[in-house]
Amino acid sequence: MGMSVGGKGAQADINVTPLVDIVLVLLIIFMVITPMLTKHMPILVPQKAETELPNDDKVSEQLVIELFADGHVELNKTAILPEDLEGTLASKLAGKDDAVVFFDAEDDAPYGMAVLLMDLAKTAGATTIGVMTPDEAAEGVPGAEGAPAEGAPAEGAPAEAPAPE
Repeated sequence: MGMSVGGKGAQADINVTPLVDIVLVLLIIFMVITPMLTKHMPILVPQKAETELPNDDKVSEQLVIELFADGHVELNKTAILPEDLEGTLASKLAGKDDAVVFFDAEDDAPYGMAVLLMDLAKTAGATTIGVMTPDEAAEGVPGAEGAPAEGAPAEGAPAEAPAPE
């Protein structure tokens, strides 16, 4: 662009240097203030409690229904027909004030059968049905293969039965 020598008076060119200075100062101010504006909410997460294994008489009182991928059902490691499950559970739950039944199913077990077994347990008088999960401690341990130690509770069984809802 050339230089104008003389001319017809004042030119209307905008001087943007002060505008750029002001915008940069505002940008720096916002960059400094923004981290201070974020809200912090302290969260206290409870630590995992170490629990002791229950004694053998507690484990023997537990009722565990197991459903396998091939469709057969076991109640406390004893094979049982689904038609007989409701009557057997009703007789075992009759004298208990806390009617808790634990349910365990293999990953490939039929879903409809699992729902039917839990419904039969509820009809038999179970107030709480606990769904068992694999034991995390046994996973990754060579030779463990998820089997509990002798005298230990069934896989995933809690130390104490939960309170009825």
